[in-house]
Amino acid sequence: MSLVPTPHRWLRLDKIKEDSFRGECDAPGPKSRAFGGQVLAQALRAAYATVPTGYYVNSLHCYFIRGGMEKEPIIYEVKRIRNGRNFCIRTVEAIQLGSIIHSSEFSFQKEEGVSTFVVSPPFPQVPRPESLQPYAISRDQYLASGRDPKLVRPIDIARVAPRCEIRPVNPETFVQGSKDPGVMTQYIWFTYLDKVEASEPELAHTTLAYMSDLTLVTTGLLPYTQGVKFKLSTSLDHSIWFHQFRFDANEWLLYETEVVGHSANRSLVNGRIWSRNGQLLCSTSQEVLVYPDSAANADNTTEQAKL
Repeated sequence: MSLVPTPHRWLRLDKIKEDSFRGECDAPGPKSRAFGGQVLAQALRAAYATVPTGYYVNSLHCYFIRGGMEKEPIIYEVKRIRNGRNFCIRTVEAIQLGSIIHSSEFSFQKEEGVSTFVVSPPFPQVPRPESLQPYAISRDQYLASGRDPKLVRPIDIARVAPRCEIRPVNPETFVQGSKDPGVMTQYIWFTYLDKVEASEPELAHTTLAYMSDLTLVTTGLLPYTQGVKFKLSTSLDHSIWFHQFRFDANEWLLYETEVVGHSANRSLVNGRIWSRNGQLLCSTSQEVLVYPDSAANADNTTEQAKL
């Protein structure tokens, strides 16, 4: 499959030579770092450019090795590990300023001849997105109330992923965490705002990879209740298993995420992404590194004790 031109600027790659491509991150993460979801999506697109037509990604596994910088070129080096009758394997290294910042492995499956037999868990019963307000409004309402902005859980969708809109089912938990230490699950509706044609399933896959990295860090903070400030929270790795090759990336999708364990400053978060009609599109997993700000939290505890 050749590198097809795309109108989506954030996904554009230039071919340098065989299996080598250049991209640039324009979606900044915290502190002007490149957004990991965009690096992953570009790596997937580079890998797609080296596989035969009719093969679509069925799984991927990646490590975020170093924080990338926005606006600096990123070189994607693809290695063709295997071309089989039904599966192809590719690895991709993302290199910026001479250092590897991201490493990923992709498996692609031939669509022709696959079984239509499907088994999946029950679709979560949650409110529809039309009845919920955008995250940006919930966040602004929290800040307008005069509460400490440092207690907002660290995600700014408008800045990090301006092409997406998300609507949390429980805005309070998403913005500032839960009061209940037993809450380990979040539900978020999200959609991609730019048009993705139904004839471009590989673009739908890269878009879903991009959006799948948006909220897992926030879920990874749930073991800490409201009022905790954080010195650092970041993704260490990311995995996706695609259960469907074809879906509408422009409809509202439900992201169910859950902390399955936390130890040694690491939260393991599992996720499921559903279409709004209940079809399970993919499963995700990510390890999140979390460092509470011990000094700030101690000061906050002292102030509360005085009241």
